[in-house]
Amino acid sequence: NVVFVNMTRTWNDCPETTDRRGKKAKKVCRHIWEKMWRSWVWVEENHLDRAEWFCKVDYDTFFFPENVKYFVHTQQRWDPLDEYHYFGHKINHRVQGREPMIAGATACWSRATLRDIARVYRDMPKGSGRGERGKCEDRAQATEEASTSLCLARNLNVTAEPARDGELREYITIAKYKDVLTWNRTEQGEWWYWKGKPKGAGEMEDTIAVRPIGLHKYKQPGEILDMNMQFFGPNARGNRNLASLDPRSRRFVDKVRKAMGVDPE
Repeated sequence: NVVFVNMTRTWNDCPETTDRRGKKAKKVCRHIWEKMWRSWVWVEENHLDRAEWFCKVDYDTFFFPENVKYFVHTQQRWDPLDEYHYFGHKINHRVQGREPMIAGATACWSRATLRDIARVYRDMPKGSGRGERGKCEDRAQATEEASTSLCLARNLNVTAEPARDGELREYITIAKYKDVLTWNRTEQGEWWYWKGKPKGAGEMEDTIAVRPIGLHKYKQPGEILDMNMQFFGPNARGNRNLASLDPRSRRFVDKVRKAMGVDPE
């Protein structure tokens, strides 16, 4: 069973500002860290017993829940009730010495992790205006991914785990898959995406696992619908979403459809 919970919030205390022309303009207030820790506490209090695994999925990510099950049960054989797990696309912190973290596109936890981190979130200090100081707290200007990894590491001794298959291909992308399939570590060098990834990690058409969990950066609703037709629509001439793919993307989509049993052998 899959339970989807759409977490939104109103942005309060956003005073009007004056633009360069002297006109009143509504200030955009965003504090994703506060939104996320409060969301996790709410889910723990209302839905903890309804699932074994819990994923935070960005609105612009195409999500494959069946492949979460494949990764945690078939590949990893993890116990969600008694083991701590925090996994996704693992990236290194921009500050040396800080904990690695999971990119925000799709971040998943075991039930044990959610159960115990919710207590930490309820009890952590709140309201600081002092800025970054390496503490698990609700404070102004905190970033969500970095704060999540810090709180998990400092309070539960839980570190970020990469979601990769046996061929070191990523289950979750941080950009559109057609672009990720062109990324070449040898030519590009060790920019932040490649930093910390193991030697032999997949490149180019071997960058993404054939049973992906999350494909990121599809901002328009129509793009999500197109993706659904690409991966789950009929494999026929009438499927324009398939027919319009470039050759590299089509090869990847065909592999995914075969691995997931969408197309018969």
